[in-house]
Amino acid sequence: MTRRIPILSNEETKPKKQIYSSLVEGVSEAIKKDKNKVRICEIKNSNTYITVEKKDWKPSLDSALEYYIGTEEYEECSKIKNLINKL
Repeated sequence: MTRRIPILSNEETKPKKQIYSSLVEGVSEAIKKDKNKVRICEIKNSNTYITVEKKDWKPSLDSALEYYIGTEEYEECSKIKNLINKL
């Protein structure tokens, strides 16, 4: 299944969940396909993408882990910990 990259608009005030979800999916896919960067989202009507380089995956996943701990979504926490261990 092809991964869908979220498109964010300037009006969105809380895109964290979308971004972190895309990060987790993207890093997982990138590890499997041996890629060096991940597209996280696109800025609406700008043809601009936010990407994360491989060297920044761990700190980004750590940030996502904190978010999911705060929202008590422990299944996501488990996925993130597994990804961190694969890096």
